[in-house]
Amino acid sequence: MRLKSFDFKTAYNKADHDIAGDFYLPCMRSATSYDRISGYFGSTIYIIAWEALKEFIANKGRMRIICSPYISDEDQKALSEGYSARNNIILANSIKEEVDDLFASPTLSAPARLLAYLVSTDVIDIKIAVVGDMTSANVKRLFHDKVGIFTDNIGNAVGFRGSMNETFKGLSSDGNIESIDVFPNWVGDRDKSRVEDAQEMFERLWGNFVEDVTIFEFPTAAKEILNNIAKDCNWEQLLNEIQVIENASQKWKPDKKPGGNPPRPHQVEALEAWVKNGRRGILEHATGSGKTFTAMCAIRDSLEQHETVLVLVPSRDLLNQWYSELRKTITELDIFYLLCGDGNNEWKRLGVLSSWTSTNENQHRIILATMDTACSSTFIRNVVQGEHLFIVVDEVHRLGSPKRRQALNINSGARLGLSATPYRYGDPIGTAALIEYFNGIIKPPFTLDDAIKSGVLTRYFYHPQRLSLTATEQDDWNDVTTEIGRIIARSGNQDNITADTFNNPVLQRLLIKRARIVKNASGKVSLAVETLKRNFKHGQKWIIYCDNIIQLKAVLNGAMAAGFDAYEYYADMRGDREMTLSYFSINGGVLVSIKCLDEGVDIPSTTHALILASSQNPREFIQRRGRILRRSKNKHFAHLYDAITIPEMSGSETDKSVSIIMAELSRAIQFGQGAENPACITDLKNIAIDFQVDYNRLKDGGIEDDEE
Repeated sequence: MRLKSFDFKTAYNKADHDIAGDFYLPCMRSATSYDRISGYFGSTIYIIAWEALKEFIANKGRMRIICSPYISDEDQKALSEGYSARNNIILANSIKEEVDDLFASPTLSAPARLLAYLVSTDVIDIKIAVVGDMTSANVKRLFHDKVGIFTDNIGNAVGFRGSMNETFKGLSSDGNIESIDVFPNWVGDRDKSRVEDAQEMFERLWGNFVEDVTIFEFPTAAKEILNNIAKDCNWEQLLNEIQVIENASQKWKPDKKPGGNPPRPHQVEALEAWVKNGRRGILEHATGSGKTFTAMCAIRDSLEQHETVLVLVPSRDLLNQWYSELRKTITELDIFYLLCGDGNNEWKRLGVLSSWTSTNENQHRIILATMDTACSSTFIRNVVQGEHLFIVVDEVHRLGSPKRRQALNINSGARLGLSATPYRYGDPIGTAALIEYFNGIIKPPFTLDDAIKSGVLTRYFYHPQRLSLTATEQDDWNDVTTEIGRIIARSGNQDNITADTFNNPVLQRLLIKRARIVKNASGKVSLAVETLKRNFKHGQKWIIYCDNIIQLKAVLNGAMAAGFDAYEYYADMRGDREMTLSYFSINGGVLVSIKCLDEGVDIPSTTHALILASSQNPREFIQRRGRILRRSKNKHFAHLYDAITIPEMSGSETDKSVSIIMAELSRAIQFGQGAENPACITDLKNIAIDFQVDYNRLKDGGIEDDEE
């Protein structure tokens, strides 16, 4: 069929329309050319309508794609100045890295190989655009709004412009389009003019005739890699593999209505592996990779099997967030909800909890409870246990503490735990209890590196910021360290401090006391303000993590006095917390916070973070990094600033300040390993060498510090 055969709407949105079936797939099947301004090279995978690709190739169709490279601000400035040998190297390295990331991700293997075939056979021609600072607003909108034009063999053309969700939501055939405006050239003069304008602008860009936009040919080195991969490709077989992924994605959709989001490939893979494990297991997936959505896919499947769902969460923020997300995500089922904990006491009434958790074929029921409520003897005693009960535990590591793991006495059928870091640091007993209850951790894990390579999380730059303790603070640190040393010496286990920490509350308290000396170093307030002065630009969204209210207020007052639009966010603050987050998401500025942003509260649009205080539990900074890296529209990179306390070298062989370096570098190493700027790792290594500390032994250190 030809494009003119279709009666396209003027606009589509995922909430009300099947954009794939009504627009995107018919266009691809009927077109002989597809011109598209995309996001980044890796995102070209997400704009190919795989289901219609056979017809497009049969029509001798050709795609021309203009996309951008992942590069730093410094490299972008160099590239925008024009062609040079160095610029070609920058571009080639950037695209090669994106190519490597595509093929390194198991979930992208088949589509990446098929993309290689399409490029090597000239079905797809790609050029790279670098947009300068002085580019006109109209041209910048082309890249932000993602314009595309389909044309058939007799000249009918239909253009579209709109929001394209090219974060990875699965290789589903809906093209990952959220909403679009559509303008065919055969409907009227106005739409015809819009198509012609889009075509004319695309041709100007393709020919490198737009001021302050530099167009580069696809790097030869990257194309050679694709050519080598494509040599032995059977493209039809690869397309069939992708269809299998798509079909599984559709099966696990938590909302079956048109426009409902499908799970991403790594989520589908995890769900299928969970089923093979007897519908039990813990998902070890990076913060920001969509663990909650994955669980909701499993919950939808459970409800269809007439099971009763019990969701356990560690905090009131997560209790309310889960309730809100479930209601937004699973919309076409009539679901009854019971909230337990944080002032929700209906479950305590005689017979209520037992009635809600009993077997029922006629209602869809979800009980949401805080862990502290669920571990109580009253709650456990009133739950009707058995195979009909599906237990989901968010931040499952929190359930492994001595008090909370009483909830592991609840007998159930299916069980699903969620955590970026399921192993409890220094607590082998709690870890073993979780592993046994959930029947292990589902393999493979989905790491932060996997999430960045797959496009699930944003790439980031890491910026360690050095400061020193005062002489008094250093003396306090040394005094506590001496006490710690005495306890460790008496235990006879000097080589493994964390081994006895969890079972020795005195030692644990001392380690936390010592850590707080660094967390509250007096120089951190001025460091925060100076970091903002040097780096903050209008429109950015910064979060500053503090240790306590006193530090928060000092940083807040300092930032406001320096003229920044700064505001506070913490659990017991006065005012509306949700309104504060909403204002920050829209207007940006500086949000000064403490621990309540670590688990469950999402602000994807955050562009920068400064960590002034971090515990000795690696989980805290792993979660913070993951939250900063969540993808958001027009967010190309994230920037992570980190206050690293460096003592003055005394020259003494017994200088206890060396242990400060060990504690600080344990966090910094993990931050630096995944960053885009390798120089930050070099700086950290030099610090370790200066203090004669073994850099490679630090990365797995830490202790668990549950706050029950």
